[in-house]
Amino acid sequence: MEMMFSKPLSRTDISKLAIPTYSLSTFPPFQDGRHEIELEVWDDDGKMWKFVCSIRKTGKYQKPVFSKGWLDFVRAKGLSVGDEVRLYKDDNITKLFGNVVCQLRYSIKVVKGVEAGTTSAAAGANSETTA
Repeated sequence: MEMMFSKPLSRTDISKLAIPTYSLSTFPPFQDGRHEIELEVWDDDGKMWKFVCSIRKTGKYQKPVFSKGWLDFVRAKGLSVGDEVRLYKDDNITKLFGNVVCQLRYSIKVVKGVEAGTTSAAAGANSETTA
């Protein structure tokens, strides 16, 4: 499982999550000139959430964000400023009828109460909760 990004939530992130641009290379490609992709993301309770990741249509910087679906997740999990979210990608490779099948799965974890500026895994290891 590969961590795509980890970040403490700012006030702006509560309504739409600003995704670090460096992590865009780990997302599925934006195809056919589209500026949005939909991701199915599972939490630790096994619930699937649909987030829309969008980038700017024009300009030098793409500024990716989770918009649609994100606010429902924030409300359901009771997230607030300073909480940390971690997005993971898992390339699940299995065999089906003798053929190798690769299935991509995304998961999200929440670490409650992490101070802004501390994004290391060690900083929140003792306060990690299931999302």
